[in-house]
Amino acid sequence: MTSIIPMFQNYGATQSLRDKGYGSADFNIHSTPLSYTCWINDGAGTNTLQSSKSIIYRTDTGEELGVHGHGYQAVAPKQMIDATRAILERSDLDITDIEERIRTSHNGSRCFVQYTLPAHDYKTPDGDTASLSLLATSSIDGTFPFMISAAAIQSACTNLQVFIGGEVAVYKSKHTKSLNIDHGANIIVKALDVFENQRDLWQQFHSQHVSSNEAFIEICKGVGSEKLIDELVDSTPDYVIANNKNKAKNAHYIWTKYQMYKARLGENRWALYNAFTDWSTHSQGYTKASQSNIASVLANRQDMVRKAFAKAA
Repeated sequence: MTSIIPMFQNYGATQSLRDKGYGSADFNIHSTPLSYTCWINDGAGTNTLQSSKSIIYRTDTGEELGVHGHGYQAVAPKQMIDATRAILERSDLDITDIEERIRTSHNGSRCFVQYTLPAHDYKTPDGDTASLSLLATSSIDGTFPFMISAAAIQSACTNLQVFIGGEVAVYKSKHTKSLNIDHGANIIVKALDVFENQRDLWQQFHSQHVSSNEAFIEICKGVGSEKLIDELVDSTPDYVIANNKNKAKNAHYIWTKYQMYKARLGENRWALYNAFTDWSTHSQGYTKASQSNIASVLANRQDMVRKAFAKAA
């Protein structure tokens, strides 16, 4: 009998992930040329012509996932997951007790895989613990390329603490077909440096005083509700938010959470940041479309949080 010895230190942890399958990403895809029917000579007849595009669809449901040129090589979400697991397996990160969460949106054309690495953690300014988190994303509809970005999961409130300073995308490739797994494994370790820099930024946030009016203005700007700022001239933030809670649901959610975090963490930017990340982590969609594509909605909100705090980084 021949014994096979795993060549990577993280083999056991990644194998446990493989054993769990692919969740909502467990489907295959196929591509076929598009054709269209056109009117010839002002309605004198019709003709079926071949398009320069091909449609990519799910083989289990037939749902459309994207339209591209004939030469486009689409990669199924589960192949992206295989590639990400291989990168983690070959990396120098400690992935002991790693957790994996797979989500898809837009019929499966976009895939989001979040990894929590509890072996890499730091204390937050308020004494909580935050663990390194990696998010792998890929899309068939062309929304974004294959990318692995870094963030943190805060233990007590389970907020995904969006990284503001430093390099957020620790690995990026035009598409999964062209990525270099060994190269990805070598550079993904820089997520630890990003994490360290972010911890220093959190400490700065904790020491930066933010008044109620300043917090209100930053919230409104952060979620695109700038019109509310004009109402602040003759009123208070509480009144303006309460009077517009149905028109500015995102601002209302963050402001309400800010009152809670401010009471516990103080009147500072750290409390405001936690209110924003609470929204980008936990607030559900307000429409049926956003609810069914919540993974994509939350990813967009994380980008909004980055932009809102970019100047403070």
